[in-house]
Amino acid sequence: MHEGHRERMWERLYAYGDSMSDHELLEVLLFYAIPRKNTNPVAHELLAAFGSLRNLFSASPEEIEKVAGVGRKTADFIRLVGLFMARCGKAREEKTGLSSLADVQNFVRARFRDADRERAEIYFIDAHFRLLCAKTFTDFSRAQVAFDARDLNSLLGTVRPNAIILAHNHPSGDATPSSADDSAVREAAGVCRINAVNLLDSVIYGSEQEIFSYYCAGRLPECFSRGKTK
Repeated sequence: MHEGHRERMWERLYAYGDSMSDHELLEVLLFYAIPRKNTNPVAHELLAAFGSLRNLFSASPEEIEKVAGVGRKTADFIRLVGLFMARCGKAREEKTGLSSLADVQNFVRARFRDADRERAEIYFIDAHFRLLCAKTFTDFSRAQVAFDARDLNSLLGTVRPNAIILAHNHPSGDATPSSADDSAVREAAGVCRINAVNLLDSVIYGSEQEIFSYYCAGRLPECFSRGKTK
């Protein structure tokens, strides 16, 4: 029942999600809470009762449950989504700033101090030097970590950052870059240049006291001049 309509709504969401009305978005969201019922009239009832999505997702389950056609399970689901929305809004206000060397090194320390295996990460930065997201690129035990150019290219196209910072650790405690590290940074620099993304730094964590920065060492220009992609 209603499978054809739901499929059309999913297709509409994928193609025109940004332009869909509030009740259409709510209708699709309610698919998860109401699997075998037409959620369109329920969405209209909810918006009519609360006036806006903001009011709806701020309401208590008891208040939501009073709306015709909405049971406790649906009310709890809506409240849970509202809590996530509030948490995400707070997180946007508290975005990690990475505008200074101290900011970057402190962030890297927090990410790697408990790591017992070598791994690499990419930090995606917006135009205001705030962290958009952090991606663990590799996480395995071997002699070296390399950033794969194809994966990096795909990530840059998806996240669309203004800049990135590379980071990985040396469990040995020695933060001195290896020739493999140099090659990885050069390759990443080439991918960044193609995508018009700034490579701000590549940081190696050895210990709390041993952190190497390609930027501070003046080695980023060389990486860009020799950077190339596969």
